[in-house]
Amino acid sequence: MSTATSTIEHRPEQTASVGGAEAASRPVAGDVPGHKGKKPTAPWRVVTAREITVKLTNRGFLLSTLVTLALIVGAIGLQLYLADSMGKISVAVADPAAGRLTAQAEQLAAGSDQEVDITVRKESSPEQVREAVRSGKVEAGLLLDNGHWVLLGDTGHNDIAATWIGAAVQQNALADNAHAAGTTLEALSKDTALDRLLLSPDKTPEGAVRMTTYFFGFLFYLAAVLLGAALATSVVEEKQNRIVELIASSVSLRSLLIGKITGSTLLALAQMTLFSLVGIAGLLFTGEKEILADISSGLGWFLLFYVVGIAVLACLFAAAGALATRSEDIQSTTTPVNAITALVFIVGIAVSGSTREILSFIPLTSTVTMPARVLAGEAAWWEPVLALGISLAAAAAIVTVSARVYRRALLQTDRKLSFRQALKLAD
Repeated sequence: MSTATSTIEHRPEQTASVGGAEAASRPVAGDVPGHKGKKPTAPWRVVTAREITVKLTNRGFLLSTLVTLALIVGAIGLQLYLADSMGKISVAVADPAAGRLTAQAEQLAAGSDQEVDITVRKESSPEQVREAVRSGKVEAGLLLDNGHWVLLGDTGHNDIAATWIGAAVQQNALADNAHAAGTTLEALSKDTALDRLLLSPDKTPEGAVRMTTYFFGFLFYLAAVLLGAALATSVVEEKQNRIVELIASSVSLRSLLIGKITGSTLLALAQMTLFSLVGIAGLLFTGEKEILADISSGLGWFLLFYVVGIAVLACLFAAAGALATRSEDIQSTTTPVNAITALVFIVGIAVSGSTREILSFIPLTSTVTMPARVLAGEAAWWEPVLALGISLAAAAAIVTVSARVYRRALLQTDRKLSFRQALKLAD
């Protein structure tokens, strides 16, 4: 190592690759030859640039990003397909009166702001109606049997057909009964309408809150695991190949850690922004502008808490990678961090009420729970500000401890350490 160190001391323009893959010819400190008078580039910026470059050319990172985008686009496509097919029903009839009932059912659905499209298939006999249902040519059949309307299904009943055709049958029966009683349908159905009133119309609907919380919670978990694993692998490769000893002679370990955390956090933020834009485009494309308007108040808070959470987890993953001496050790050293990440995701999407309120002020769990409370209209303006301040203070403490573990364990290339053992070592 003395020869390598001497070489680096006399040739500062040649340093080892920060990403652990290859050597890169670039200065990390001091004046650049031929560019006297210019301010030198900070070492952590060089590390950050290298970290981003390595990730953007890594097939695993690009593949995981494309797969996640494909899942989002697929979910949007599935929603479009279900929305398009759910309101479409084909009904076989053998009586003109049955056709009029289906048209009446469509009108009743439209009056309740429901998009129902009933296609009528005319058959010549009741038996052919039954055969059309059995063969799957139609979802339902409508027959008049001994003065009673019967809705036919094969292995199960179509709920939409049962709801709206049933409502049409009921309305016709009431009209006939009212006429027989010498009154009118309007008089008979007076005060039978159900009025609907929202007590909190300004709050985001619970369904939109759950959907958005799950979406961002899952992306937080996915980004933390994928980028965290890549970061830990990068650290242990540098340590296993002893490249880190060359890097340490030119760049301080603090700058190395800051650069790695910054690079990973920026990439995670870029991923989240890309996924969010695709999701927003999907909502606009599917015509869900109301949902987009409902969730827009919480998007900024999700991104803010997301950045803080990813930065903390990146530091923990870097420290976990420094504890390992071989690539085979990464799984055991990163298990506690992976468990914390999974717990944050599961708890964040599962809790509600007072439990969610308490967890929204606890660092890391607040990454998911506080933006969810803001989205639901449950938090006062000062609560997310306070929770973010607590998260930043906790992040500073966690980063300090993790940096100490990283600094003390990184040059221990001959043995695997635990967090406690690394803290006992001297700098």
